[in-house]
Amino acid sequence: MIHPFVISDSATDQTGFVKQNMTDNKRWLSFINSWFLLGLCLCLATACGSSSPSEKQKLIPLHEINSSTGQESGNRDTVPRSTTERRTPKISSYANPPATPSTSNSTELVFKIVALHKNVKQFLEKSEKNFDLAANSAQRSLDSTLQKNFGFYQPGSVRVDLRQNRLTLRLTSEDVSDLVRKINEVCYQHVTIAPLDKTLRETLAAESGENSLVKQELHYFLLKVSPEYQSQVDQNFQIGSEALRLILNERFKSEVPEYVPDSLKLNLKYRRMIFQVITYPSSNLGIQINNLYELPVAISAMPYRIIELRTEQQLNPSQVTYQITSIDDFENRQIQNSHSYTFWRTALISSLQSYLETKSTGYIQDTLDVDLLKKTATFQLDHIPDIRFTEQLNKELLVKLQLSNTPISIEPPGPVFWTPNRPMKRVVLKITNAEELLTNPFYRGNVSDVNTLQNIHSDLDYKIDGGLPGYFKKSVSINFDTMELAFLIDRVPPADLIKMVNEIDSLGVLVADEPISVDDFEYDPESYEKTMYFSFVDSGQPLPEYDEIEKMHSANMNLCGVDGYIPHTLQMDFEHGILNFKVRVGGNESKEIEYIINVLSAIMLECKYLSTTLPASNGKGNPLQPGMTARRTADPAPIKENVKVTVKYGLFGGGSKGKPLSSARDALDGFSWIDLKTLKFNEGDKEFSFETTGPFNRGALERSLKRQKFYQCVISHEALMKKEEPKEE
Repeated sequence: MIHPFVISDSATDQTGFVKQNMTDNKRWLSFINSWFLLGLCLCLATACGSSSPSEKQKLIPLHEINSSTGQESGNRDTVPRSTTERRTPKISSYANPPATPSTSNSTELVFKIVALHKNVKQFLEKSEKNFDLAANSAQRSLDSTLQKNFGFYQPGSVRVDLRQNRLTLRLTSEDVSDLVRKINEVCYQHVTIAPLDKTLRETLAAESGENSLVKQELHYFLLKVSPEYQSQVDQNFQIGSEALRLILNERFKSEVPEYVPDSLKLNLKYRRMIFQVITYPSSNLGIQINNLYELPVAISAMPYRIIELRTEQQLNPSQVTYQITSIDDFENRQIQNSHSYTFWRTALISSLQSYLETKSTGYIQDTLDVDLLKKTATFQLDHIPDIRFTEQLNKELLVKLQLSNTPISIEPPGPVFWTPNRPMKRVVLKITNAEELLTNPFYRGNVSDVNTLQNIHSDLDYKIDGGLPGYFKKSVSINFDTMELAFLIDRVPPADLIKMVNEIDSLGVLVADEPISVDDFEYDPESYEKTMYFSFVDSGQPLPEYDEIEKMHSANMNLCGVDGYIPHTLQMDFEHGILNFKVRVGGNESKEIEYIINVLSAIMLECKYLSTTLPASNGKGNPLQPGMTARRTADPAPIKENVKVTVKYGLFGGGSKGKPLSSARDALDGFSWIDLKTLKFNEGDKEFSFETTGPFNRGALERSLKRQKFYQCVISHEALMKKEEPKEE
C-alpha cells in the first residue's frame, strides 16, 4: 500500500523535513528515487522520437538488412534528420528499393507471377495482407538470389508487384534461353513465374523449335496426403481419389508452367503420382511443387522414372557406340581372372541391359553388344541421345561401369545380330589341343565307339551350356577326324567368343584364335514355338517403384529358367490378370507348367495355367539334335509357288508421316516377281502385304527393306488360293 505524503514548497523546509525524519521514513526516499528514474526514462524516450509504443519502428528481417547495406553506406554523407523526427517507414510497392541501375545496356523483361510460395504467403498472413510490405521482402530476397546464380542478371533491377502479380527484371545479355525455368529453379521459395503473354511451351518452341520439345512422363513417389483429403479417400476410395486428382490438376494447370494439362494420374494404392511436362523437367521440379502453398500432397524430390514420349516426327532410329571409360576395381580384377571372366562379363552386361530395358526410354530390345576387348558398348535407340542420357545412366548403374559422355559413333541401325534363345548362327572352330579330352579315363580313348561319342557330346553340351552365353542346348558336335568343334549360338559371334570357349572349366579342348566358319541357321519360330496362357493375381505389397514395368521385367528374368522360353515374348494384361509367352515345343509341358508357377510365385504373382496354342505346323519335338548341321546358304531358297507376303516392321527411320508408303513401293519396285497392284499398306499396324507372280526371293527383299530404312521386319507368307476357271457351257 502506498501512503500519501506532503512536500513543502520551500527547499530548505523539504531538506529539513527529510533529515528530521531520516530514521523513521527511509521508505519515502526509495519511493522518490523510483519516480525520479521513471521521469528520466520518459524524457530520454521523448528525445529519441518514440513517444508511444505503437510508433516504434518495425524490425527488418536479416536478409533485408544485408541487401540494403550498400544503399545505406551510399547515403552516409547526406544531411541527418532531426533527432526528434519520427522514422516512419514509407509504404509503397517498391519500398526501400535498391539503387536504380543503369538501363543503357540492359533489356527489361516482364513475367506474370502464377504462384506465391509458402514464405511469401505466410509473410502476407502475418502482415495482415500488406501486399506492399510482402513484395518488398520478396524483392530483396530475389535480388540476392538472382545475383548469386546468374551473371546475366543486372543487380538491383528486380521488381515485384503482388497486386498485379508481375515480376520485372533486367538482363545484361539477350542470348539467354529457357529463362522462365531457370528462374523458377532458384526462386521457388518465393514465387513461380510464367511468360506474360504466351504459354511456356510456345516460348520454348519459338526459342529452339517445336521438334526439340520432347514430352516427358514423370513418375513420383506420393509421400503424404493432407488429412482433409485422406479422410475423404478413407470414406470412399474412388470418389476421394478422383476429387484429389481434380484439385491437383487445376492447381498444376495454373501454378506449374511445365505441366501438360489434364495429364495427371493418381494411384493411391501404389502411392505414386504421374503427370506429363512439355519437355525435359527442371532438376528440382519436385521441390518446386512441394513449395506450392497448401498443396494437399507431398511428393518425392526426384522422379523415380522418366519416360520420353516422342512423336513420329521426333523419332530418329540410330545405333550408338560408347566408350567404356572405367570399370570398378573389383569387377576389373575379376574380369582379368580367366576362371571368372565369363561370369563377371555377364554381370556387367546384365546390369547395363537391365537399366536400358527399365529406365531408359527408346532402347530397342535385344540390341546391346558389349565388347570388353575394345571397351565399347553398342546399342540401338529410337532417337539420337544427348549428354543427359549418359549422365543419368552413369548415375544409376548398379555395377560400377561408366560410359563416355557422348557416343564415339552414331550410325543408322544395323541388321539384327541377336535373337535370344533362337538359334541364329552355326560356328565351326578348329581344335588345336584335345589331349585332355582324349586321355580322359571315362572315355578309354575309344572315340569311335558310338556310346563313348554320345557321352562326349553330352559332357561337352553340359559344360558349354554353363560357360558360353547364347549357346543353344544340344547343338554341339565334335569331329575327331577333322578336329572341328561346332555348335549353334543365338547371335553373331561376339569378339571374345574364342576367349570364353578356351576358359570353360574342364572342357578338355582348346581352339584356334579364328573360327573356321560362321553360317546362318534357318529357324522358323512359327513352326517350333507354342504360346502358353496363364491367369495371375499380384499378391505383393504395392510399392510405387515396383510397378508394371519392373514387375514385367522381373517376370521375364525368372522365366528365362525355362529351357524353351523365348525372352521378351512375355505379354501381361494387368487390368484383366492374363499373361502369355512363347516357349519352344519339345519339352515336358507338365513340368514346364509347374516350374513356371513356382518361379512367378517368387515375385508374388499367383498364377494358374489356362491353355496352350500349338504352332501352325503342329511341331512335336525339338528340331535340333546333337550333331545336327545347319544348311549353309546366304539366302533362303526361293519359293517357286505364288504366295501372299506380309511384312511387319518395328521401326521406320525415313522421316515424317506418309513416307513409309512411298518407301515400301521403292523397296518393292524392280522385283519382277512382285505384283505392285496388290500392295496393301496399313501404317497404323505397321505392316504391308503383296502377292508374287514368280519365285519369292526372301533374302533380296530383306536387303531392299533395310536400304529403305525398315527395321525389325518380320516377313511371313502364305499360299494363294487358286482361282477356279469358269466352266464352259
